[in-house]
Amino acid sequence: MEITIKIAKGAGMLLIAGFLAWRALVTNLADYYASQETPEAAIGALRWRSDQPAALYQRGVALATSEPTEAERLWRAAAWANPTDALVYLALAAQWAKAGRQTAAVKLAEIADALGPLRSPVLARSALFWLEQERPDRALARWSMLLRTRPETSAQLFPLLAQLVENPPSRPLLHPLLANPPDWWDRFFAHVARNVTQTEPVVFLYQNRNRYGTLPLMEEQRVYLDRLWKENRWLEAYLAWLNGLDERQTKVLGHVYNGGFEAPITHLGFDWRMSSPRGAMVEAIETYGTRGGKALHVSFNGERVRFQHVVQYLFLDAGRYRLQGRGRSDGLKAERGMRWRVRCVGASAVLAESEPFVGSDEWRNFTAEFTIPDQGCPAQLLRLELDGRAELDFEAQGGVWFDDLAIARQD
Repeated sequence: MEITIKIAKGAGMLLIAGFLAWRALVTNLADYYASQETPEAAIGALRWRSDQPAALYQRGVALATSEPTEAERLWRAAAWANPTDALVYLALAAQWAKAGRQTAAVKLAEIADALGPLRSPVLARSALFWLEQERPDRALARWSMLLRTRPETSAQLFPLLAQLVENPPSRPLLHPLLANPPDWWDRFFAHVARNVTQTEPVVFLYQNRNRYGTLPLMEEQRVYLDRLWKENRWLEAYLAWLNGLDERQTKVLGHVYNGGFEAPITHLGFDWRMSSPRGAMVEAIETYGTRGGKALHVSFNGERVRFQHVVQYLFLDAGRYRLQGRGRSDGLKAERGMRWRVRCVGASAVLAESEPFVGSDEWRNFTAEFTIPDQGCPAQLLRLELDGRAELDFEAQGGVWFDDLAIARQD
């Protein structure tokens, strides 16, 4: 009798184990099919397990247009099987909104927002729902979270956000983001600055951003100034650049900014823009005979180079001026030497040019008088150039130094 009981117990345990194993197999197979996220796979998942929540949701999505009643039944069943799936609530909310049940639909969407604020599909679906409900403020909040968690969505979302900026009545929606810019804001600002048709939306974003008393970041200022440059809005560009200078930078202001080359060079706005092309080296370094320690040094290795790679934009009123500075040739071999020249931006005519620097010499002063015309010259260009006409003129070797560049008004 005792043996019979033990055998019965063992058989019962085997049956339970077999049932659990079968149940686990069924569940795993159903979950596997549901994870494929295709209409066919959803049907397969429901064959193994009729209450698999993800498959119920997917099947409902597939039937939403052709069989809305059946789709709603499936979504209700999915919500019963998994009450925490925000996507199911949003699907039902969209269905109810189409049927005119706006109040119930909004409540479901609010539940979904509370359940799944960080899941990308939920954020995207929620934003779409709120847009359809003409609540762009809530859609914007969902987009903001989506851009934070999935930066790659910027390709789709930045153009939509840009439309809000381009439309003046919708700009107040952006005030919360301007008051406390999210980490993706600089990328969005760069997108707007480079892509919108009108410049005014770019100005709006730049001027209304809360920087908490700090100066604009260099990259933000760069894309803003680039846009103003593109539109030839020189006064706005100059003022924006001035407002971005720190205390140290304001100390080297003048008609030529940082003419002694002592401050760090930003290559931004109305600061120096320098580069070293092949065959030449450009740097601001210490040398003897300077008043502040540093000077501009340009050296050549003998290759042929059309050197025009030290530039500063100027913002001078019409009138008479004198360009002045100090230079020192350091074994410079070049057919026609190096000259400083001033032109109106976009024009080829030279307003002023310095004497040429070539050979070897000690520090010496130079000056050049010039006049800014009343019309057609809102901004100017000061540039150091290797002078030349024929190709052989642009072969250079040796170096040259410059310091204490300035422009003084003469009237």
